[in-house]
Amino acid sequence: MAIGRRPVLSGLACVAAAAPLTAAGADVGAGPEATYWSSGQSFAGQNYVAGVDASGTLTDHAPLPDRGHALTARPGGDEAAICARRPGTFMAVVDLASGTVERMMESPDGRHFQGHAVYAPGGRLLFATENDFARGRGVIGIYDAADGYARIGEMPSHEIGPHDIAMAPSGDALVVANGGILTHPDFGRAKLNLDTMASSLALIDPRDGRLLAEHRLSAELNQLSIRHLAIRPDGVIAVAMQYQGPETDRPPLVGLLHGSGPIRLLRASEPVQTQMANYCGSVTFDATGTVIAVSSPRGGIITFWDVDEGGYLAEAQVPDGCGVAPDGTAGGFLISSGLGGHWRFSAVDGGLGRLRGMGAPIVRWDNHMTRVSA
Repeated sequence: MAIGRRPVLSGLACVAAAAPLTAAGADVGAGPEATYWSSGQSFAGQNYVAGVDASGTLTDHAPLPDRGHALTARPGGDEAAICARRPGTFMAVVDLASGTVERMMESPDGRHFQGHAVYAPGGRLLFATENDFARGRGVIGIYDAADGYARIGEMPSHEIGPHDIAMAPSGDALVVANGGILTHPDFGRAKLNLDTMASSLALIDPRDGRLLAEHRLSAELNQLSIRHLAIRPDGVIAVAMQYQGPETDRPPLVGLLHGSGPIRLLRASEPVQTQMANYCGSVTFDATGTVIAVSSPRGGIITFWDVDEGGYLAEAQVPDGCGVAPDGTAGGFLISSGLGGHWRFSAVDGGLGRLRGMGAPIVRWDNHMTRVSA
């Protein structure tokens, strides 16, 4: 696998504690102790939620009834929730210590999950993005993890098509990526309002659903869907987007929000923008919060960006690479592929290497990967 020979983040070299990485394409060893959880699929089409260690070796796997999407870990415990891929209706609760599914829930009538959820500080409540498809509106379902994940209510997402969701570091706001795309399960994953769509990044009070703040793109970018987000401990938000307009357009696909906004849109060179194929699948910060990784699986490229300067750093070529997670080192990331396998990339020295670990029976990894510290 090749990397882009562009300037990497030189400042990280002073603080990097990463083990040396090998040249592009070579195997690399294990990094800091952690488990990386994703959904995945076998050759036979069986879906799983699974964990691998830092060498890419499968440690746990448990069957799911259909494709899962993103896993979120419960604070202070060995438990996590994973929602079905849109428009799925199941949510599974995973015992991370044993690698087993301990509970399965179904969305209520008239709702389906949108793929992401997040726990409140303390881990009692879980908030999940959902589609109220009868009324064509986005909602956030509220689940009581202390009461068997009973659904105890919902609140508006304040736009159509909520997808990713995170808790602000302060714990007093939910941050929701409202993609703006109208869907209905009768039409599968078809997008029904592309001419009129408009996305938003909404900050919502988790106590009462009140809209605290809203960030939108300019009118000419109404077909740019804000789909995924990541938050730094100081509240800086990174967003990754998907463009629903003409394939020949090359809009920015990555943004940063510092404070009250507006969203600062970032661009790479024209060849990189073209390879990103108007589609970003996942975004995450490194362990230092100074670099973000943004995956574009349709283009087979992972791009890396300087958070504070807003500059483009480098790219890694990983076919169908989508899941990205920090590896615990400065500028270091793990990457998973929908074609199978894992890679490690360093923004310090540009090293990219495929991990030696064995992933059987998982041969296809889904869009997201979550790092859970040991």
